Amino acid sequence: MDDGPRHRMPLAGRVAVLSGFWRVAVGALAGGAAALGSALLASALADNQLFIGNLPLVSVIVSGLVLGWTAAAAASVVALPILVGFGLIAGIQLLDPVDLLPLVAFALAAPMITFLLRRAEGHRAAAIEARTAAELAHHEAEVERGRLQAARLEVDAALADAERERARLEEVAESIPEPLIVYDESGQGTYGNRAAMRLFGRSFVERPIDDWGRSTEPRDEHGAEIEREEWPQLLAQVEPIRRRLILRIPMSGRDVMVDVEGTPIPGGGAVLLLRDVGKEEDERRRLSRFASFVAHELRNPLAVAKARIELSQRDPELPGRAAAHGVRALESVDAAIGILERLELYSRADAKHVEARREPFELAPAIGSAIERLRARGSEREVLVSTAPGVAVLGDHALSVQAITNLLTNADRYSTPGAPVHVEVEGGAVVTLRVRDEGPGIADELADRLFRDRVAAGRGLGLGLYLVAASMEAMGGTVQLEQRQPVAVFALRWPAAAP
Repeated sequence: MDDGPRHRMPLAGRVAVLSGFWRVAVGALAGGAAALGSALLASALADNQLFIGNLPLVSVIVSGLVLGWTAAAAASVVALPILVGFGLIAGIQLLDPVDLLPLVAFALAAPMITFLLRRAEGHRAAAIEARTAAELAHHEAEVERGRLQAARLEVDAALADAERERARLEEVAESIPEPLIVYDESGQGTYGNRAAMRLFGRSFVERPIDDWGRSTEPRDEHGAEIEREEWPQLLAQVEPIRRRLILRIPMSGRDVMVDVEGTPIPGGGAVLLLRDVGKEEDERRRLSRFASFVAHELRNPLAVAKARIELSQRDPELPGRAAAHGVRALESVDAAIGILERLELYSRADAKHVEARREPFELAPAIGSAIERLRARGSEREVLVSTAPGVAVLGDHALSVQAITNLLTNADRYSTPGAPVHVEVEGGAVVTLRVRDEGPGIADELADRLFRDRVAAGRGLGLGLYLVAASMEAMGGTVQLEQRQPVAVFALRWPAAAP
């Protein structure tokens, strides 16, 4: 019966045990043979010299050197009783020092030789182990050196990639027309593109931040000095910033107003992008003059084209297909005239000369006209209107329709496909019209800039809302972003018309 699992010795262990038995057996045979040979020689010679030649001791030494100390010990253990037995048989005199000396010498020398052999084997094993460890350490050192070489190559490749990326980023930075400056964690400028060098020289770069403060005298847009902890290169290391400052140019001593946008750099430092407000004002004035010129030059030709198309539409003999083309052409002319009206309005708004009437009109028909304009632009989105009949406001009908159209256009452009646009009218001493879209909302950092001239808010809201704000202000009304998230809600407000 099998009482349980049997634990068998591994093959390497069994080989080691058999090798040990073999060494002991050979050593014992060698010691016994040497002892018997020595006894036979002693009996064959005269005077019973038992230990002639000390063959047993030689066998111990040879067995130890060839087979190890275990063989030497076996040889000495087997040889000693054989020698003693044959000595007794040969009549050795136990009290005779001459007869006992070789036997005592063997009995003392054999263990000593075995001990020395065992120590020698220990030292030899230690030396072999040390050599093996040294070879292993050498191999590991070679492997580690290979790894270090591979790591060095990877670092060199990474440095080369970083250098190429740095060069590419520098090319991008140099192509930016506005001044761009990079600061380290202490607020000292480390890089400035060509635009920055042209405007500020080296006053922003490679100078301690306190020196920069003394030379540029940073002030807010109203001219009040700002504290050191509010300097843009320090604020931008914590969070993105956007603010307007007045700075003195050390090279010329003149003051410039700049819009500063700052972004933190991971690991410390910041990047500032500065826009010269005076330069933007010049560009805005040039655009305003161009818009006024285009509106003036194209208005009359488009008016004549519209009149001729309308006149041709009255011809009773006009074929149906030609009449349909005439309708489409008339819609295109109206769209072009609408663009010119917005350009002209932009020019007047830029000059703060928006002409607006203040007369009563009903709001519902104005909303309907705005929806028709939205449809004329190709939109099929549903517009849900909630208003009480007969709500009248005091303002400019044409500008109001244009303002409502702009809000509807924005809501249509950025709402989720298939979602309706909601228009709600709330009466009272001040009449409020709200337009709610179904879009992604407006980020907080962009909400304060929506009604500023030519500011893109990431959703395309810029000039259109600027015109809405200018129109509503001219007629005594207001526009406001009432809700930013999760959807945008814009509100137009007019004074209520007297009943």
